[in-house]
Amino acid sequence: MFYLGFVTFVGAFVTALIALVLTLARLARKERTISPLSSLLAKVSFGLHTVSILSLLLMQLTQDYSNAYVVSVINPAMPDILKATALWGGMAGSLFFWSWVVNLCLLIALTGRRKVLDGWSFLIVLVNLLFFASLSMFVENPFNRVWATVEDKIVSALFSPAADARLYGSLDGIGLNPLLRHFGMIIHPPILYLGFGFFLIPFAVAVSQLLCGENGEGLLGQTRTWLLTAWILLSAGIALGSWWSYDVLGWGGYWAWDPVETVSLLPWLSSTALLHSLLLQKQKHIFRRFNLLLVLLTYVLVVFGILITRAGLLNSVHAFGESNISIPLTIFTSALFVLSVVLLLWRWKSLGTGWEMNSFISRDALFLYTNMLLLAILIVCLWGLFYPLVTGELTGTQQGFTRDFYDQATAPLFLLLIFLMAFCPLIGWSAAAIKKLGKAALLPLLFSAAALIPAYLYLTQSWVALIALFIVMWGLVNMVLLTLRDASKSRFFARWWDRRARYGAYFVHAGILLIALGIMGMEALSSTVEGFMVPGDKMPMGQYEIEFVDIRQEYDNPEYLTTEANLVLWKDGEILKEMHPGQDLYENRGQYISTPDKHSTLRGDVYTLLLDYSLMMGYVTIQVADNPLVNFMWLGALLMVLGAALAASRAPVLGLNDAGETIVLDDTEELYEEVLVLSQQSEEQP
Repeated sequence: MFYLGFVTFVGAFVTALIALVLTLARLARKERTISPLSSLLAKVSFGLHTVSILSLLLMQLTQDYSNAYVVSVINPAMPDILKATALWGGMAGSLFFWSWVVNLCLLIALTGRRKVLDGWSFLIVLVNLLFFASLSMFVENPFNRVWATVEDKIVSALFSPAADARLYGSLDGIGLNPLLRHFGMIIHPPILYLGFGFFLIPFAVAVSQLLCGENGEGLLGQTRTWLLTAWILLSAGIALGSWWSYDVLGWGGYWAWDPVETVSLLPWLSSTALLHSLLLQKQKHIFRRFNLLLVLLTYVLVVFGILITRAGLLNSVHAFGESNISIPLTIFTSALFVLSVVLLLWRWKSLGTGWEMNSFISRDALFLYTNMLLLAILIVCLWGLFYPLVTGELTGTQQGFTRDFYDQATAPLFLLLIFLMAFCPLIGWSAAAIKKLGKAALLPLLFSAAALIPAYLYLTQSWVALIALFIVMWGLVNMVLLTLRDASKSRFFARWWDRRARYGAYFVHAGILLIALGIMGMEALSSTVEGFMVPGDKMPMGQYEIEFVDIRQEYDNPEYLTTEANLVLWKDGEILKEMHPGQDLYENRGQYISTPDKHSTLRGDVYTLLLDYSLMMGYVTIQVADNPLVNFMWLGALLMVLGAALAASRAPVLGLNDAGETIVLDDTEELYEEVLVLSQQSEEQP
């Protein structure tokens, strides 16, 4: 199996390299199209790469301990699903899987119905593919084998390190990191990787347009599906990571501003700004410079995130340790950044649109404010990531910011973003649209203000939380009323489907507002108690009581020892749920993880943790948290992803301008109105 996996990987690398050489030769002759041979070689490369990755998967499932990567992530006690998903549980495997994702994106771009790549963009994708494949080939090869020398030394190498060395397969597998043995971690990494990979194609298209002197007008039509799909996958991946953090790490939090969490947020922020400003480019043919900058920045931030995560530059519970890939990754990231800056400066003058802001309260102005806030948050995050690197170089010791820095710096910016999301649906492309709404615009304000009274009396007296609640309610009611207004018109369902991009955007904004509601509940309304308990004790927690029954300890799995407290959750004299928070001790790793238990409703979670215990004395220390509204975060994330998928399902209407360039024509909504008017006119004619 080793030879099948390694040889096919070499074959994939070589065929991609030949395709790159052929493409360079074709571009030197000023031919921008992709030759059929180069396209075929790229497809063959993907096929060989796939066989190679399946070979590694089979070695993991069959526990081939002569493979060094299998030894590092597999042990016999793991279920098969974890043995398979351990592919992205270690450095070599995850890097190998990422290069396969890049190859997959190239295949989709070459075989999709709409061909978006030309010779230059094809070249850019091939360079990225070959770079990451070379890291797996020459630095972190997942096919390295375990060898025993005559001196009984165990070494890892691709081929025999000495003439007398023998292949050795008797090591006990270490197994996957216990923190990664969760459903969220089974699907979170591949979804996140796919989201990252899909940003490569728009990056390559943008580089090609800049190299060839195009003005970027066709960027939306060529890359809209790629950008939306990447944004959907990235949003889903971040949400799954947040859920994993809340459900597994044992501290009851959903976001800790950990370096790896933060770098995953960077391309999300820039791509969210990009999707907004591309809409303005479609409607008013403005912001070409800004959009090209954001396309390039987003993928550069993706590679920067890979550098932070894989090179071990910053300490993180999510990151891999130090590796030899840090220097080549740093050089590659810097090269992408310099290339982007040089191309933008070279074409900057020709990309101008002469746009001027005619009103401070219009949709294009509000989109601009939104993007400025998103980029301001991005800059805060970047400073938080670079600061420990700078202090580490200057003092020899990294000194990072705490979570308080991020919270205090970004909370006002996020609050302003939520306000703009609530306000923007009321605005047309000019401020005059507000006047058309008349008294209807007052109803959401009155309803939201009225909702503050019970919130103040029964939830919180925090003015920040009340402001956030008011904005969230206002935004949600706005979108409901606008939808009801449309529902009062004839042929609503046909219009709704034709305008699904618009309603998909409503769902996305509503999802983000629900996430904000959940965050507000966690930050302003949650409460925690902690107590020492013996059997029969009851600990009050607001409207609940927690009773400690007993404690048990046994090997539920031969790999770890489980200690579990048996609790009963009471409310108003009735039992709501039996709860079993515990700890799993992995003795061979010297590591234990907490296993929280919770009672979940739409109102929120009662979240329990076993902090300490004594089997001999029979006591436990239990922490109980009441997390109101927390589940609105997960519901909001689901609504956001579904809304974006709905918007992505409407293909843009494409056409050619006078220069023969592909552009996006009228919006579906506008086309629908034109067809409706024409049909009415035809009916009126005798």
